[in-house]
Amino acid sequence: MQEYEQREAVAAPANEVFAWVSDVENLPKYLPPIKDAGIEGPAAAGSPGERVKMRVEIPDRGEFESEGYFDVDAAARTMRWGAETDRDYSGWLTVVEAGDGRSEVTVHLSFGPRSVEGEIQEDSAEDRNPLEESLGATLESIRRQIEEGSGKLPPPSPEG
Repeated sequence: MQEYEQREAVAAPANEVFAWVSDVENLPKYLPPIKDAGIEGPAAAGSPGERVKMRVEIPDRGEFESEGYFDVDAAARTMRWGAETDRDYSGWLTVVEAGDGRSEVTVHLSFGPRSVEGEIQEDSAEDRNPLEESLGATLESIRRQIEEGSGKLPPPSPEG
């Protein structure tokens, strides 16, 4: 399993940041490939939370719809998501207080053998890792939205 994790400081209290990032309607505002997202009902048996449906656009790959689970634990300021079937993909995001009205957002992604991770890496230039770049773009987009009210960064192209 391939794991990716990054952190970003945000100049806002953790509860405020978490309330914003955990609202499924805000996913398209900070996740580079997501065009829109919505809750479709309860998650499939064996998956936590609710079923989320998203329209995704990946540079050089096109646009498609994706479904998975989306689980929010507001008390722990943690959310989890992943594929419900046929794919080995999951992730989590947590927001913690960093003092002086600041917070730290951590995003973690896990890709198993039935995920698109290998395909994405194969299609990328040797000196690049588009998954690491996407994590960085996600975190920077969260920071920009909360601190500046500005838009999200575009998804990185596998080509560079």
